[in-house]
Parts: sequence; structure tokens; C-alpha cells
Amino acid sequence: MSATVDMAILNTATGRVLNTPGENLGRDNGTNPAVPKLYAVQQDVVPHRQALAKKGACIGMMHGDSLANLRQLPSDAFNVAITSPPYYWARDYGYDGQIGHEDSVDEYVNALMAVFDEIKRVLHPEGVFYLNIGDTYYSGNGQPHGHDPKCSSRSFMRKKLRAVDKSGWNLPKKSLIGVPWKVAFAMQARGWTLRSDIIWNRGNAFVEPTARDRPYRQHEHVFMFSKSRFYSYDRAALPEEDVWNIPIDRSERGEHNAMFPSELVRRCIMTGSPEGGKVIDPFVGSGTTLEVAARLKRVAVGIDLSKTYTDTVIQSFLGQGFTTVNWERFCVALTKEPPNWREWNGNLKNFRKPGTPKDRLSER
Repeated sequence: MSATVDMAILNTATGRVLNTPGENLGRDNGTNPAVPKLYAVQQDVVPHRQALAKKGACIGMMHGDSLANLRQLPSDAFNVAITSPPYYWARDYGYDGQIGHEDSVDEYVNALMAVFDEIKRVLHPEGVFYLNIGDTYYSGNGQPHGHDPKCSSRSFMRKKLRAVDKSGWNLPKKSLIGVPWKVAFAMQARGWTLRSDIIWNRGNAFVEPTARDRPYRQHEHVFMFSKSRFYSYDRAALPEEDVWNIPIDRSERGEHNAMFPSELVRRCIMTGSPEGGKVIDPFVGSGTTLEVAARLKRVAVGIDLSKTYTDTVIQSFLGQGFTTVNWERFCVALTKEPPNWREWNGNLKNFRKPGTPKDRLSER
């Protein structure tokens, strides 16, 4: 790791040096209504991590193992976590020991639990975690043959024998495994509160040409978890309740064809954080979570094992005028309360049950 280079961040509206890149981001500083423009006097580029800022938004990109990188982040920092981890034996990202290629579902669930234990640590006590995860069928019929023209990323199963294609499972062949619920139940066992099972209706999902004796899969689960039964949440930001009709984004960015739709990420961020709030995605892929978070003036961190993805995301932000900022000071900014946290409608302290007078809120 290269040595840290000290730097200063200037507010060009006032000429004042900011203590951290998170200070006064995207809000009036009391002297000028214009949004402060930030730029770095010197650069601090560490090979496996980089932080960038522009006009009220700060993003951090970490390359490498999600678990190892999460351990470098401060506790109780993030208002909302959003992610879609690699599904069980759905794709091959080309890394030995990658999550999703375990020999058993139990091993897969345990690998995710290790990562999500760290998510729980870095999540704010009143934070929420949105987890999108898909299911897998047990084949047991050996390695498939032929070609899948609809999804080239799944061609790996013609070259690599997947665990779900091996015989000997204590499960009838052609069965849906129930992976999302196995993950959800494991999280409950570790103390997470499962608050909602949101159905993501992907109206433009590809048909499955080999599925002649069942309905095509058009939906996935988005589980909403909290660290406890008391948390901050802005339900008024939802245009729909627990069935989200959001089409798949067919565009490809950074050679990634399993991207989140921007609208799905927007709903998660808007319900789980105020402007200036903190967002994290430990399997960030092509960077949709970071792109949406930046657009909504949040402070966000993304982690990914693929250097291709992380480099592409960083270059995308640099191309948008973002400038490198000091990583250590960026991490300090992660621990700061969002500017309008106390006034945010979603703040737990602003909740009231029907019939409770507003002046009783201060007693909570």
C-alpha cells in the first residue's frame, strides 16, 4: 500500500478549508445558498481503494474481497445497505473461491453470513438492509449441453460441473432449492429482523426456453432487514408497496449484464436515508448503487472483487468531474450525522402512532 498523502479540500464558495470531505456536502453552509464545489489540492490514490467527491456527493470504491474490505470501515456508519450478491451457481466471475460456487447451499449461506455479519456491524443502529437474491433449481442430471443464446454469462455451466448438476442431493430433481429463504432464515437466526419480503416483478424478464413444464420466472425477492425492531424509515418515499414493478435494465456497463435497475436502488436509498446519508453495497458490480447514490447526494461505498468493475466505476466518476479525496478523511466523514438527520421524516424520533400528539415525540 502506498503512503498516505495529506491533502486539503476547499469550499470554493467561501475559500475555507473543510476538515473532511463530508462536511457541508450538498447543503447551504449558512453564507451562500449555492452548493459548494469541492476539489482536491493533492491526490491520494491507494491501489485498492479510492474516494471521490463532487457537488454534494462522495463515493468510495474498494477493490477486493468484500469481507476483508468491510473490516476496514467504521462501525454504525451506514444508514442503508443495498446489494445483490452472486446467486448460487448462476454465473462464473472467473475467480477461484468466489461466492456462489460452493459445494453446498449451506456453505454458500455461511459465506454470505460472514459478509452480512460485517454489514450489520457497519450499519447504523437505525439502519436498514435491502437484499436482492435469486433462487436456483437442482438438476442432478450432470453437465448440461447445447448453447444458451439468451445469456452468454451462463455458458460456463457447459464447461464446469456445477454442484447443482451433481447427483446425490437429498432433494427431488427439478426442485427449486429455496435459496432466498434459506438466507433469510439464517439472517433471522443471527439476530436480523426481517421486516418485508418485497416482490420485484421484472416485467421484461427473458423467457426460459427449456422450461416447458412450469411458469417462467419473472420475479425475485428483495428482503428488507433491520438491526432491531426500532429503526428509521421513510415509507412515504415508496410509489408502490411490497410488489415493485420495475423492468430489468438491459444496457451493459463494465461487461456486467446482471445490473440493478436504477429505480430499484432509488427506492431503497430514499426510504432508508436522508440527503447526505450513508449507503453501502458490498457486491457493487457495475456501480449502479453508487451512481444513484451520487445523483441523490449521498455518501456511498462500493466493494467488488473484480478490478475491471472497480476501475470502470472509478473512471466513470472521474469522467463526470469527480475529484479524488483523502481516504482516511472520507472514512471520518462516514461517521458524521447527515445534515438534516433530525428533521428527516424517516427518522425514528419523528415516528408517531396514530392518535399520538406531535408534542409527545420528544418523550421518545
